[in-house]
Amino acid sequence: MVVLGASEISADVYGFQALATLHEQLETFDHRKVGIDCSRLRWIDAQLGTCLLTIVNLSRKRGNEISLYGISPKVQTILQKNKTLTGSVADRYGTTIPVTKFELDAEVEFSKYCSAHLLRPEVPKMSKGLREKFLEGLDELFANSSLHSKSSIPVFSGGQFFPNRDRLTFVISDGGRGINGSLEAAGFRFPTVANSIEWAMQMNNSARSGDIPGGLGLGILQEFVRLNEGSLIVCSQTGYWEMRAGRVSMHNIRASYPGTAVSLEINTRDTRSYHMKSRVNPKEIW
Repeated sequence: MVVLGASEISADVYGFQALATLHEQLETFDHRKVGIDCSRLRWIDAQLGTCLLTIVNLSRKRGNEISLYGISPKVQTILQKNKTLTGSVADRYGTTIPVTKFELDAEVEFSKYCSAHLLRPEVPKMSKGLREKFLEGLDELFANSSLHSKSSIPVFSGGQFFPNRDRLTFVISDGGRGINGSLEAAGFRFPTVANSIEWAMQMNNSARSGDIPGGLGLGILQEFVRLNEGSLIVCSQTGYWEMRAGRVSMHNIRASYPGTAVSLEINTRDTRSYHMKSRVNPKEIW
């Protein structure tokens, strides 16, 4: 039995620290029956069910049989409603973006999923050109997982609309070798894992090879989040990078999160309409 020590897991540095700690605990087992004691957990942001499934599926890949114990009715309902856990709980208010797994070559399915679930009525209005580039930015996140992660398990994505917080959230988690691992394989070296994430978040910095462009879609997501006063979080191994309300912060966490998770949070209180002067320069969103 391992203990999930956190009472609350939110999309912040402390929440990802708790998830990374759980992963490191489970990594010590092979071909065992392992229980996760969730009795201390009183809240988890629904979209982080993606990360929980990444961690559990990696442990199952090691031949372990994983079960959750002591989970509160409230947390269980949250995770059943968005399909993280099995069980039939209706989403009466239509606030969930169902947690879904995608094989690494399922780019088309992922793109359709984003188009169907991310451009909700609550999202600030975008011009057609910007909307297309916004979705391309999400596709680029998946392409990064597909091309670089070398993950042994599927990619998990999901989200949640929080009306009381005026926030729409979305997470993609791949369970692979992480940003620093990908960059090291391409010959790049950085002082810390957080520094490697910071490098990867700069437009046109890419470890891709050949004729596959990189960085533009990510740049558009960052610029939109900055103007919208939302947030963008990247947690990968021991590195944590966050842009919130236009300010960037970086942290090194004590445990290692498996692969890379990207969390996008849109401020739905924003009533402005967004347009794009140029299809090649994210700084020209207005």
